[in-house]
Amino acid sequence: MPVRFGIKLKLVLALSAVIAFAASAVGLILVTHERASLEAQMRIMAATITDEFAMDAKIPLLSRDRLVLNVLVQNILKYPGIGEAYILNHKFAIEAHRHKEEIGLDYEFKESIRKAVGKPPWSVGEDADYITFASPILFKDTTVGYSVITFSNAFINAQLNQALGRLALIAALAIAAVMLLSLPLASRLIEPALGLLKGTKEIAMGNFDYRIAHARRDEIGALIDSFNNMAIELKKKEILKGAFSRYVNPHIAEEILKAPEAVRLGGERSDVTVFFTDIRGFTKLSRERPPEEVVEALNLYFTLITEVVFYFNGTVDKFIGDAVMNLFGAPVKDDRHLEQGVKAALAVSEAVTRINQIRKGRGLYALEIGVGLNSGPAIVGNMGAHIRMEYTAIGD
Repeated sequence: MPVRFGIKLKLVLALSAVIAFAASAVGLILVTHERASLEAQMRIMAATITDEFAMDAKIPLLSRDRLVLNVLVQNILKYPGIGEAYILNHKFAIEAHRHKEEIGLDYEFKESIRKAVGKPPWSVGEDADYITFASPILFKDTTVGYSVITFSNAFINAQLNQALGRLALIAALAIAAVMLLSLPLASRLIEPALGLLKGTKEIAMGNFDYRIAHARRDEIGALIDSFNNMAIELKKKEILKGAFSRYVNPHIAEEILKAPEAVRLGGERSDVTVFFTDIRGFTKLSRERPPEEVVEALNLYFTLITEVVFYFNGTVDKFIGDAVMNLFGAPVKDDRHLEQGVKAALAVSEAVTRINQIRKGRGLYALEIGVGLNSGPAIVGNMGAHIRMEYTAIGD
């Protein structure tokens, strides 16, 4: 007697075969084209590391802190695939390198950086073994130096091969899974999966108000509820992070969000260091110079102070005319607040001197500043009226 197959089984087998064939074709196309995409992603990652290296080196380079610059170079060399790292000044002289005898010499391929065009980081050298990226170190649109990192092509190719291997394995497993799944289960699972995919894309784009509506009471429904709760919590944290980042270094804001119970608002007695700075002769400067020049100078000055204070884990408390009041040791306690305050004051003085040299070279007037430090007990917290509060410190 011939074996009979039901129409349902035939339909499932036919659909499975079609889907498996389509998945195989798509997988083959993906594998063919994914290598170029992955290689581009690896290059973007390498360029991003170079750009972040430049950002980390900005304040130490301005303050000529070669110890910190050399530490940055040693740390970046710990990344897999990085062969060389340099920090150059604006004249392409080497300020930091793993070999101390290289410091002070002109960078060998400075002409490649000088001739680089387009949006940085720039690819300034490539051969069969290595690819080199360079990124300018900028302060207020002024190039004060360059970061240079050389990556191993062998490492990049190894990562690409690993990714392609994983992709091939995932594709094979996906084809096997498709052939085993039944049509009713696939139909029920695909709709919420697409909803979750859309939701993750919305969250990735910063839309934390996105919610997935459903009436399911199974594990998929629980997963969707978890997604919606995650979106709610991410929105709360984003609001808190945005508020704190206006007052403190973003790293301190992260610490506050990790342990909000450690920060007591409303005023408490604490040992802190207060760092004041202002522009000498600002009244005369504001009378003699056009308002546009005065505003530009203030923005340059405030930007410098803010970046240095944030670099040393301080808080910009307030701007008072041409003066800036900064706190160290609050709202997050720091036993090294005095040391950080002193380092910030020295870094500001050194950085202003360097900026003034550049300004004088352009025929602009110099900014003479005064700094003051005081360390001891104070009351720190939110003070003011219930409709207008301000985080500050009060003390002698």
